Amino acid sequence: MPEPYWPKRRGSFRLSDAGAGAGYASIRCTCCKRQRYYAIADLLTAFGDMECDDVVRVTGLRCRNCDGNGALELKVGGPPRDMADVAIQRKIDRIFYVRKIVWKDKRGV
Repeated sequence: MPEPYWPKRRGSFRLSDAGAGAGYASIRCTCCKRQRYYAIADLLTAFGDMECDDVVRVTGLRCRNCDGNGALELKVGGPPRDMADVAIQRKIDRIFYVRKIVWKDKRGV
């Protein structure tokens, strides 16, 4: 009989926990097989301390190469030592905050 599914809220594996053990997380597209390595500190800066499983699902990350047709999967760990010189690592260059104004109409003055 299969184990029941329990919510991952208590004792979940978060980005801060992953940062203590590894410096990088690999995000791979299942459609075009491209793999990029992100610094976990950069993921913490960009998205906050969230569950590792929810990083690609909640944040809306998409693959640039195949226009987001494939699913993304995240694995904690850096590139293998033999691939370290050719692996593509992504770093945060800058973060833009968009200020959006919403107006509300009110009758009478």
